[in-house]
Amino acid sequence: MEFNGSQIDIVQYSADYREQLEAFELEERQMIYSSLPIQVLEEGLMDHNRRPCVVLNKENQVVGFFVLHQYYQHEGYETPINAVYVRSLSINAKYQGHGYGTEIMMNIPEYVQQVFPDFEHLYLVVDAENQAAWNLYERAGFLHLATNPEGPIGKERLYYLDLSGQYASKLRLIQQDDKVMLDKDGTDVGQIKLSVDGKAVRIEAFTSADDEVRESALRQLATYVRKHYPEADRILVETDQPGPYLNVNFVQDDLQVPDQLMKLIRY
Repeated sequence: MEFNGSQIDIVQYSADYREQLEAFELEERQMIYSSLPIQVLEEGLMDHNRRPCVVLNKENQVVGFFVLHQYYQHEGYETPINAVYVRSLSINAKYQGHGYGTEIMMNIPEYVQQVFPDFEHLYLVVDAENQAAWNLYERAGFLHLATNPEGPIGKERLYYLDLSGQYASKLRLIQQDDKVMLDKDGTDVGQIKLSVDGKAVRIEAFTSADDEVRESALRQLATYVRKHYPEADRILVETDQPGPYLNVNFVQDDLQVPDQLMKLIRY
């Protein structure tokens, strides 16, 4: 199985890449969150439920690594048995800053569907302090499901993506005055109008003709608001169509205002 992107190719491990994996580097802080590929490779090769995967740039240099693990159950969470987890994801320190991590996450659902076509549930777990990582996962359409305050190295977050859904993972949220323009492959596919009230950012209007674009935008909106409104701690919306919002962690804010929903964006 292979994925060919604009900057990267994702392939399953072969011995041709072992020397580069042995030279794979992580910064000291990254070592807190992830293992070096060579530290998990042998275990991955011995277990038929795991698929060690190598990420190459167009010069055939190993820039990333991860393991797909079917039927895995992460301690502290109850997830379906027929699930796939992304584990030990890392970007080679020598090649960071080129957008490789973003392209991996934007395309990993498609690659997983190639490797495990019969699975519908994709999960990953990330250390709660590693905000750069979970911001990236949210931009890629993953949904924050739960937080475990007592993970192996501290507080951690569980993320999920439904592989049976047709997510618009290439959707970009672009700031334009008080609007958020929704761009997919260079085409304007909708917009969100926001207003700010103290620490709350309110969705005043949301236009999109495509339900999949709408849900993908809502999945990415928390990351967008954290970046552009650093004082905000929640998103509010008043709607008589709660369905899409409830799917991405919005909850009823006030029993006296049943149509108002709220999503916390800082934890």
